[in-house]
Amino acid sequence: MVRVKHRYLLVNILYPEPSASPSSSSTAVSKTHAQQSQLRIHAPTSDALTPSLLARMIRDEVAEIFGDWGIGRLGGVGAGGVSVKYLSSATSTAIIRCPRASYRLVWTALTYMDRVPEINEGGKSGRRGGQAPLTRPCVFRVLRVSGTIRKAEEEAVRRARREIVRLRAMDEVGVLGVLVGGLERGGGGDLAIVDNKDDNVEMDSGGD
Repeated sequence: MVRVKHRYLLVNILYPEPSASPSSSSTAVSKTHAQQSQLRIHAPTSDALTPSLLARMIRDEVAEIFGDWGIGRLGGVGAGGVSVKYLSSATSTAIIRCPRASYRLVWTALTYMDRVPEINEGGKSGRRGGQAPLTRPCVFRVLRVSGTIRKAEEEAVRRARREIVRLRAMDEVGVLGVLVGGLERGGGGDLAIVDNKDDNVEMDSGGD
């Protein structure tokens, strides 16, 4: 019997919003603005985005782009070729399983998907049966493609810890800027944040 091999895509849902740069040149103000922007980009996702809804959105997008051929590559409309094994609305992170031979189709579909359900003022989705409207702009970013779900989970934990450390560092630099910014303003000693370079998508074949 032939074992069906899969790929696991670690996906992060981002919410980039264009905003004007702060008019003040103060270091403390700029650091606070950078921290707020980081929090907005990594904002939570509505609870209306369920694993079944996300899987259906991916299949619909594959059908829209590649037609019946793409759906056939995923295993058909009624088959479980694409499934969401993990979805966290708090961290906007998902792990998607798909056939190994078709993971690039799923990746392409995620690239073109740009809407998720909106969060109401009360923090809830407000969904009462049926599918919530997809009105909130977003970007689906594939962070890692792995042959095992364990590697995807480890990468998700590592990135979450790194984001916490980064935000804490930005907060500490902002506080120090308020305390010593006045003394060093004329001497060119402004504190600066060293931003990490954008991470490339990592490929891991796992045990295959």
